[in-house]
Amino acid sequence: MEDLFSLHNILASHPIISLLGPISLLIAIVLAVYYLRISRRLRFQIALQERMDVMLRKLSSAVENSPASIVITDQKGIIEYVNPAFSRMTGYGPEEALGQNPRILKGGNQPDEFYRDMWETLMRREVWRGEFHNKRKDGTLFWESASISPIIDPYGEISHFVAVKDNITDKKMMLEQLEHMASFDMLTGLTNRRMFLDRLTQSVEIARRNGKRFALMYIDLDGFKRINDTYGHEAGDLVLKTAASRMLDSVRLSDTVGRVGGDEFTVTLGTISHYDDAGQVADKILGSLLLPITLQNGITERIGASIGISVFPDDAYEGDQLLAAADNAMYEVKHNGKGGWRFVSRNSCG
Repeated sequence: MEDLFSLHNILASHPIISLLGPISLLIAIVLAVYYLRISRRLRFQIALQERMDVMLRKLSSAVENSPASIVITDQKGIIEYVNPAFSRMTGYGPEEALGQNPRILKGGNQPDEFYRDMWETLMRREVWRGEFHNKRKDGTLFWESASISPIIDPYGEISHFVAVKDNITDKKMMLEQLEHMASFDMLTGLTNRRMFLDRLTQSVEIARRNGKRFALMYIDLDGFKRINDTYGHEAGDLVLKTAASRMLDSVRLSDTVGRVGGDEFTVTLGTISHYDDAGQVADKILGSLLLPITLQNGITERIGASIGISVFPDDAYEGDQLLAAADNAMYEVKHNGKGGWRFVSRNSCG
């Protein structure tokens, strides 16, 4: 009790000391509240950072394991990152690609305007989409479908470019094969009827524009049916391929040879100066077709041909009319004993 009395007397004689008690308590309370708020913010930031770390690890894993080639460059186009798919696709490892310009992949057959348009699009801060015909490290060419996006920094400037690219070489090859199948005869490699008519239309337009004359031949093989029926389709196919090859060898590179039916062929002769020019080519074709053909079984056979010839613009002014006129002339040759050629509007024949 005496001690308490003494403490009371001391506090009573020194009021400032007694006042410090409540102030200290208030300060402690304020500090505690501040600490709780800071602690809560720290816990939130730590949790947020952990979530961001998890997200970044997921994004990094997705980029690293993406089947698409991913390239990141700086604003000058210098490569700063490539993923494993890039290396698999191009043959360049990361250590070989980093610090390089993507032009190391340039195949060389796309015009400068192509790349200029690409950069103009990116400088407008727009996404560019297109196809590259690129070259691997080993020199082989391949096609890529690419999407390139500019990355904008907090100051509104372009800091990087991200390219995501897929290998579409197989797709391109398949499309080319389909286009070839749609335009060319699969057995002989000649233009099919559709493509031949397209080229005939072009020939008509060019001849009209230039005021020139050209000739069209309609050719039907003589003796093909007998060989096909006697020795089978394999022998018949050999005859057709041989005939097609011989016709190609008989004309100029600028002329067009087509297969428009089973054993029916057409030839468009470019600009001719005289009717005799077409007659000379017809003689050359007939002579080549008359040469013996050795079948798979070693048997030698021969075929011939009947040829009708129409001339633009003397016989017709449209492609389909020229074709029909040459077809009719060919049937006249057939009717008169086969094995020769005949013009539509002239009595000359061979």
